[in-house]
Amino acid sequence: MGLQIEGGTGNGYSAGVNAIGQLTVETTTITKEHEVNHNEGQAYSLPVSVTPTAAGDCFLYLRNNSDSELIVSEIALTAATTETISIKLGDGGIPIGGNTTTPVNRNAGSGNQADVTAQSGVDITGLSGGSVVFGWTVEGGVSTQRVVPASGFILPKNKVLTAYVATGGIAISLGLGISFHMAHGK
Repeated sequence: MGLQIEGGTGNGYSAGVNAIGQLTVETTTITKEHEVNHNEGQAYSLPVSVTPTAAGDCFLYLRNNSDSELIVSEIALTAATTETISIKLGDGGIPIGGNTTTPVNRNAGSGNQADVTAQSGVDITGLSGGSVVFGWTVEGGVSTQRVVPASGFILPKNKVLTAYVATGGIAISLGLGISFHMAHGK
């Protein structure tokens, strides 16, 4: 006797199976970020527009203060002229010289605020020890480049992401797409 999968809503429907034993389904796929945004109101944009002063300057500091993991799932960048950006994880120290930057909730119906310490500036100092996990060169004056790292960048509570320029003296706009997820198994 074969197994029959019946609908759990009491409608009497059963699942279809094709000739090679595969379920026949129609689905709608959404990203985890969309689900978090829709159901929990915990997806944000973090916009930064600065002209870092010199080569090697840090222009973005992001620290997760939440018990949930902060996920950076997308980065958008534009620059006035060609510039190389590096993303680091794990910088330590106390950021000096930045201005508070507030992430914007991507759900207009949510009153949630991102539980982070975020700063942007032309030369944030007082940091050291992190490791570069991502870098790219953006061609200046052309168009915004959007990057979606396949693994995302994950910041558990109290962990830090920073962004640095290679050249400096170039106007840049960077945007991060961030959201909060409970760690698996918690």
